[in-house]
Amino acid sequence: MSFVQTGLFRNSPSIITATKNQHRATDNRCCTNTGQKSDNVYVENYFAPAPVTSRGQPVRLSTDPKGEKIVYASGRTIVMRSLSEPEKAWEYTGHTTTATVARFSPSGYYVASGDVTGKVRIWDAINDEHILKSEFQPLSNRVADIAWDMESKRIMAVGDGKNNFGQVFTFDTGNSVGTVMAHSRVINACAMRQRRPFRAVTCSDDTKCVFYHGAPYRYANLLNDHTGFVQDVKYAPSDEYFVSVGADRKIFLYDGTSGELVRQVAAGDAEGAHTGSILAVAWSPDSRYIMTSSSDRTCKFWDIGEDRLVGTTVIGDGSRAPEHQQVGNVWAGEHIVSLSLSGALNYLQMDSATPVRVVAGHQRAITAAALTQKQALYTASYDGQLCTWDFSGNSPLGVATIAAGSLGAVRVEDAAASGELVALGLLDGQLRFAEASAVTAAGAVGLGAAPRSLALDASGTTVIAVLQDDGVVVVRNGQVTRVELGDEDSAAPRVVAMDAASSLVAVGFADFSVRFYTLSGAALTPTGARVIGHTREITALSFSADGALLASGDAGGKIIVAHPKSGDVVTKRWGAHTARIYKIDWAPDAAHAASASLDGHVIVWSVEEPNSKITVRNAHLGGASTVHFLDNDTVVSTGADAAVKVWGFTYE
Repeated sequence: MSFVQTGLFRNSPSIITATKNQHRATDNRCCTNTGQKSDNVYVENYFAPAPVTSRGQPVRLSTDPKGEKIVYASGRTIVMRSLSEPEKAWEYTGHTTTATVARFSPSGYYVASGDVTGKVRIWDAINDEHILKSEFQPLSNRVADIAWDMESKRIMAVGDGKNNFGQVFTFDTGNSVGTVMAHSRVINACAMRQRRPFRAVTCSDDTKCVFYHGAPYRYANLLNDHTGFVQDVKYAPSDEYFVSVGADRKIFLYDGTSGELVRQVAAGDAEGAHTGSILAVAWSPDSRYIMTSSSDRTCKFWDIGEDRLVGTTVIGDGSRAPEHQQVGNVWAGEHIVSLSLSGALNYLQMDSATPVRVVAGHQRAITAAALTQKQALYTASYDGQLCTWDFSGNSPLGVATIAAGSLGAVRVEDAAASGELVALGLLDGQLRFAEASAVTAAGAVGLGAAPRSLALDASGTTVIAVLQDDGVVVVRNGQVTRVELGDEDSAAPRVVAMDAASSLVAVGFADFSVRFYTLSGAALTPTGARVIGHTREITALSFSADGALLASGDAGGKIIVAHPKSGDVVTKRWGAHTARIYKIDWAPDAAHAASASLDGHVIVWSVEEPNSKITVRNAHLGGASTVHFLDNDTVVSTGADAAVKVWGFTYE
């Protein structure tokens, strides 16, 4: 038997694309097909994470010159996605620390991205390889914003640092072409005029804006009109004006060439003014309007020529929930997008009081996932957000739905599905249930401690949970029973799995063993069968669909396949992972299994040929957390990068 993978090739360690059926040359540094056959590895779909946000801190969004793509930072990943079809996305993973900002060059050929250590990487935005052009370190701390000049040759990078708060340098050699000065605190944003004479402007927490002449860029004058933190500054597409906004809720318009104050925008409209800090501003393509995004949960549209408010969009349900605060925006052609603190991208129209579309996703690492019988994937992230993804074909692929109801921003430790019901084990020791893309209002059960692992029976009425206090409980029709496993020693349980076709239960222990039990009511009775051979504590268990096989993974990356009834080992040769196994799942035909590991790899294994495997190296930055088979030829994985990825395979 051999493996040939179908779908889309992941060709570089720093880029993954989401367009189907586009084949490219192989790069063995990223993914390999291990065994005797070809080294091709493919991904069918990439569903991007949302931008990472922080309360009270603006987030920079950027679009390409054609206004077709948006780019932003999400963890260590730089995400590019289509504005018209946001389910189509690409990722760049060249940063080794948390990325903070990314900007397209005016030519559209490059993207400059910065991170929390002060590094700026310039890389190819056109070719599929996204080759790194250059890397510099203009700052010693976080890069807050980046701007390109009209020639796509000079870059201004600003933010925080020990000796300076910004630098201007050439994109290819890193030579200095200006000095950023006159600020006494962190610089929040910068903008460069896109025609001659060259000009630039920066804004800072010191309540000042500084105007520069160039090139080389040098201090021209100080703008003292704001009385609070200045959060954003933008040149109009016409370059006739630039505008600044800040925490003082004021908007100032300046001459783009001289830097002189023209006026405060709509200074006399007290009723229409924002009631919270303005964190971002964007110009319309015709330079007639600006949009401001505020922590008061609104976006406002202003007519610059007539100096008046022309529209207001309220984000959210009208409540004062902080997740609806607006922290970033962009205006590209017909697409007007504002970013919520929750990471949602809100598509707006000037004449609409509410968003016309909301694109949601995860901002933090995905910690648990469960796949229902109708192929709805529930994913839960570190911040307690629960999303669903429909793989049944009944709705657009790649569009996340935020589950109705609330988990109280509590992390989900594990999830298990039976039919359409999903059990969720929360860090606060609560057991919750979800169905039909909603967290059920009733049925929350207190387990007594946070769960490590959950198993749900075929009827959906019984849940077995291994707790972090080393206890095991059976939840049956809402009643919690703490059970004794009846073994002769007191090894701590770590993980549990249940055979959907029978009452057989497997429990993995810290003493490296797997033991089997039968479930009767709320009691677990040992069968006497054990799986022996692991050298680290058991971290993952999975029964095949027919119940004939059990795969067990440990903290060292080893997987053993055994017969559940006897404990006899089928194979011990699934040992390619180098770190903790987080999840194992079987194909419907039980001929293959897939594993997700802390090492970031996703591996598909063969029962018939244990030495043949397909390794998707670095499938997820920071580790792959879950994996599920959608059918015999397709798996979906999640990871610490907050992304959902679909991989397709064929077996010969």
